[in-house]
Amino acid sequence: MNNPALESLLHAWTHPPTDPLPQRFNFPHQYQPNAWAKAAAHELQETLHQRFKHDFDNTGKMFGVLVVETPVGVKYLAGFSGKIDETAVKPGFVPPIFDTTNPKSFYRRGERGLEELTEQIREISEGSKLPALVRQKNQLEIAWQEQRTALQAGISENKLRRAEQRLASGFNEAAEERLNNESKREQLALKQAKKKYQLELAELDTQLNALEQAIQDLKSQRQQASVNLQRKLFQAYEIVNFNGTTSTVWYIFKAINAELPPSGTGECALPKLLHFAAQHGLKPICFAEFWWGASPLGEVRKHRGFYPACRAKCEPLLAFQLQGIAVEPNPIHELVQQTPLDILFEDDWLLAVNKPPHVLSVPGRTGFDSVEDRLKGMYPMLPFLKAIHRLDMGTSGVMLLAKDAATHAAVQKQFASNKVQKCYEALLAGKLEQSEGVITLPLRLNLEHRPHQMVCYDHGKKALTRYKVLGEDLHTTRVEFYPKTGRTHQLRVHAAHQHGLNTPIVGDELYGTSGERLCLHARELRFQHPNTMQEIHLQAEVPF
Repeated sequence: MNNPALESLLHAWTHPPTDPLPQRFNFPHQYQPNAWAKAAAHELQETLHQRFKHDFDNTGKMFGVLVVETPVGVKYLAGFSGKIDETAVKPGFVPPIFDTTNPKSFYRRGERGLEELTEQIREISEGSKLPALVRQKNQLEIAWQEQRTALQAGISENKLRRAEQRLASGFNEAAEERLNNESKREQLALKQAKKKYQLELAELDTQLNALEQAIQDLKSQRQQASVNLQRKLFQAYEIVNFNGTTSTVWYIFKAINAELPPSGTGECALPKLLHFAAQHGLKPICFAEFWWGASPLGEVRKHRGFYPACRAKCEPLLAFQLQGIAVEPNPIHELVQQTPLDILFEDDWLLAVNKPPHVLSVPGRTGFDSVEDRLKGMYPMLPFLKAIHRLDMGTSGVMLLAKDAATHAAVQKQFASNKVQKCYEALLAGKLEQSEGVITLPLRLNLEHRPHQMVCYDHGKKALTRYKVLGEDLHTTRVEFYPKTGRTHQLRVHAAHQHGLNTPIVGDELYGTSGERLCLHARELRFQHPNTMQEIHLQAEVPF
């Protein structure tokens, strides 16, 4: 090979697997690690404590291995996502596609410019002038309230006194004029005090508004500078695929009509590994990405756990990068048409089906099959047919649809007010310490890793799940879930998160380990029929 730099990045197994090499590359967003990739990952894991001084017990990191065919045999490359201890370059690991840590790069200069704007904002916001003006305004308002209260109390007392004087004997026109003039002077004093307060308040507001406008202008300038820097960075991320075609992150996302790519796009382990392999004429065979260390706050990441490539950042990139090599088909596409759509209940207003796994509830942008589309094909004469609630693509079980808008709104209102009783059955990949309990972890969308949800106590929405163990075997536990709220991925996150059950659902490719299917089934649904007023109890047999 005669390339020492390249050879230093190609690793050999101490104990190579005996399994045959796969003929096609993994479908990156839904896969089971091949024995070759697993072996590479395990051997890399044994060396991580020697290679890094980083405290992985506090801050974990995603690593990746890429098994490649080279002129000197099958080897593997290693990589990690983003930076570790502020460096993206580490001996033995593939380099970044674009090194944002290089102090001479335009990106570092741009970051310093953003830091300067942030410091200017901080100086105005936290410096002596703005807080002093705020305190001065507060003190002025308090002083005015006290002064106005005192003046108005004096006016009220004097008004009563004057009323008594008017009833006294000998009261005359001269006395009346004197009292009227006294009243006028009191009202004038109140008006003058109010005018003085308003003038002083207006002056303070003018100064405060000027400072707040300066802060807003700097924030807008910083936001635009950040967008411009990100755009320039993504245009500098040049990526080559296995057809020998070169493009940039910017144009790859622009081709799918996407907005500015998510922050950190191009820094994940697999895009870096594939880019390096394509650059050096190495043929990818299989890969694996695994998490090493503590889970990020709010997210679900298991130490040593294998994970698929993310979709928000990596799906467009990988679709471009993998051109020129044979890739396994999306397993969901292979399974979609294999399961029929069973009708559980039907009347003039409602329709309930047993939704199969791997089928969307409603049409999406991906082009996948959906329950709504299937039913509209089965009931072409219905002018209205709409899902009342949704199940995750991987979840099977009872799903309810309405045949008219009024029924749809009425039952949906029951869902919104938690009057619908729901029971799910799931198989968990492990054992639980308690046989029943309640999970109350608030959830929100993880904006950097869509469609993942994350636990967030600051901005998350309330989510409550009651659970009960039905039974267990050597490696799994069967549970019932009774969700009292209906947040996206609620049961999946509550099961997998370290502060929930800390035991993911079997087959959960987002929060656990992928498998033939997500073992989560909507088993029962109870609600009041909005037209007949009868209680409807729907059930679907658990298929796993």
